[in-house]
Amino acid sequence: MKRWGDWIIPLFFALVPWDISKVLFPPYQSGAETPTSLTFLRIGMILLLAWGAVRFVQLGIGKTLKRLAGVPLIWAVIPLFIAVLVSLITSLQPQTTINEGVRLLLLFAVGISMALGADRKTVFDRVFKVIFAMATLTAIIGLAQYLSGNWIWGGGINISGVRRVNASFIDPNLFARYLNISILGTLLLLVRREWFLNIGTALALLIQVAALGVTFSRTGWLTLLIGIVIIALSSAKNPRTPWSILGLGGVGAIAIYLIPSIRIRFETLFTGMSALGQREHLIKGGWAMFIENPLTGVGLGNFQWAIEQPYHYLVPWSDAVTRSHTSLITVAAEMGILGLVSMFVFLIIIASMNLRVLNQMNSFAQAILISIFVVWLSSQGEGRFFEDPMVWAFWGLSLAIQWKPWGEGWDG
Repeated sequence: MKRWGDWIIPLFFALVPWDISKVLFPPYQSGAETPTSLTFLRIGMILLLAWGAVRFVQLGIGKTLKRLAGVPLIWAVIPLFIAVLVSLITSLQPQTTINEGVRLLLLFAVGISMALGADRKTVFDRVFKVIFAMATLTAIIGLAQYLSGNWIWGGGINISGVRRVNASFIDPNLFARYLNISILGTLLLLVRREWFLNIGTALALLIQVAALGVTFSRTGWLTLLIGIVIIALSSAKNPRTPWSILGLGGVGAIAIYLIPSIRIRFETLFTGMSALGQREHLIKGGWAMFIENPLTGVGLGNFQWAIEQPYHYLVPWSDAVTRSHTSLITVAAEMGILGLVSMFVFLIIIASMNLRVLNQMNSFAQAILISIFVVWLSSQGEGRFFEDPMVWAFWGLSLAIQWKPWGEGWDG
């Protein structure tokens, strides 16, 4: 039973890309925003939670709780749940806040289940190899979509004649997020000599970079560039750094930039407020919510309803986007100052703890950290941070590294 986690945990990351799986379950519709009861990812979460519950009992409930309480990363999430409870006091829709709070608790439990099973280095290695394989597969699907003009679901997103691919994801920006986790995580593990570069890996990386290009996700492109710079700077003092690996990422990014449609899209980042597009009214609406409810916000999960109802006067046209695309604004609007504090406490603690790992798990701790950085930075253009299961999965893997007794082996 214990070794089931060696496969259930990687399986979770393999199921993340398959948003398309919602068309296989009721109500049997292919719309990207259609609510549904099941997806492959939710099935994976159910398996992981069930397995984690069994492990929790096997290890001893009291003993496990005591160990968890002694790990700083547990306390990184306490401010978040305090902010959720406080936001409930003045929530515009209390039931929505309660529902979203329960969802966060389930995601928290997913992280705990990850921590209970990731007790060997093999599990971490397998997780990033699975992410790399799935990113390559979805990248091939995305490139096929772009070249053929045929979308397998959701209809794609067309901006001024530019076809933005989403592969098997709901949204091109989420596709770009997953690709960046794979690209930057792989580059870091190669630079740290945890993995070794071969022709197959190099080709797969170039395919992923190409697919990232045709997502036309400006946030995704910026995330990749910033991530490569961070990896380069963090490796500058290491004389054994294989700079050819970072050069591979840089050459791929430059080559993609030379494609006219991508270059034009990228240059829109420097056109002032117009670069925000529909995000402009969402940011203004979120700011208004924050100013009027600075401590508690309008309640977790209430941004979209609030922008469509009491703050509808800030929406410029009837069919404008009303779902927040900027996680900082979402958190500030829904949970106020306490929400912002909880976000930065979470980020600071997880960064400080992962950077302090000096044993054989050092490379994977940094790969996890850069993956969380990818999600956070991309969430400033897509909107989901705490709502993203990947954040809690990576938090759980970090927790696994932290709570294992110092000096204990990771091979057995």
